[in-house]
Amino acid sequence: MKPTFIHRLINSSFEDPSLFIRIIRERRAFLFDIGNIYRLKPGDLQKITDVFVTHMHIDHFIGFDTLLRALLRRERPLRIYGPSNITDCIEGKLRGYTWNLVKEYPLKIKVLCIKGDKIITSSFHAENCFERIDNGVSDFNGTILREPLFGVKAIQLDHQVPCLAFCLEEEFHININKAALIERGLPVGPWLSELKKAIREQKSGDTEFIISNRRYKLEELRDIAKITRGQKVSYVTDVSLDDENIKKIVELVHDSDTLYCEAYFLEKDRGRALERFHLTAKAAGKIAREAKVKNLIAMHFSPKYRRQPETPEDEAIREFKGSTS
Repeated sequence: MKPTFIHRLINSSFEDPSLFIRIIRERRAFLFDIGNIYRLKPGDLQKITDVFVTHMHIDHFIGFDTLLRALLRRERPLRIYGPSNITDCIEGKLRGYTWNLVKEYPLKIKVLCIKGDKIITSSFHAENCFERIDNGVSDFNGTILREPLFGVKAIQLDHQVPCLAFCLEEEFHININKAALIERGLPVGPWLSELKKAIREQKSGDTEFIISNRRYKLEELRDIAKITRGQKVSYVTDVSLDDENIKKIVELVHDSDTLYCEAYFLEKDRGRALERFHLTAKAAGKIAREAKVKNLIAMHFSPKYRRQPETPEDEAIREFKGSTS
């Protein structure tokens, strides 16, 4: 099965956390946290349509300027989702520059701020020199982005300041049965993407496709498409080590194919983790095990462990796999 999401951390686990997720065949990508992103190529930056920010500490947001500069001339809007203070922070960033020569630039930024049970939406357009426009308030029910292909959910956690965690989940995955294609003499081509889209959007069985100069109805082609469980990727970082947070995280990330989770301190430094409002590596491993995730990527380690024989990754994976050695 070819995955829909290709994902990777941009930096090492001792550097700024940022997760880059490319959506195959969509010419599109997501960014979860926007720390230092200088390693991303210009082509990768151009694909980013949505940015999901956990909180506004510098190591999670300093890359905003890099992305802004790369996208100034792009027609496609940029959407940014974040906690209760994200709109003020973006406004402050934008006011730090002089914009008298950008009125002909097309970039539009839409900011969605999650505050309690509400989503507050604002916009910043280059044509207006990025002056803030408040667009309104809507109810927040846990889902912040919903499209036919996937959805993104968020929960509000505590890091002494409000902090979000996210999961990206494909509604379902569609595989094309190549043997059935060959048997029916149907060619591979762009029509297969159109077929998948029609199935996702629940189009009528009478929807027509022209394939090799012949007309076919959707109901005639359904048998070449096999529907399976979709991918789920979750991202959690900078979270206080308390029972309420952990319970919420386990529910959000349950059954993820991959969980990216901070493991800032080793368990031996649990006291320091409590003081600094971070998870320990052991807690990250336990969360992943209890949530029955398939793959744990431990990340965002304290620099103090750079030269120690045991890393937070070692401890997290050991707890995740239930090893007592």
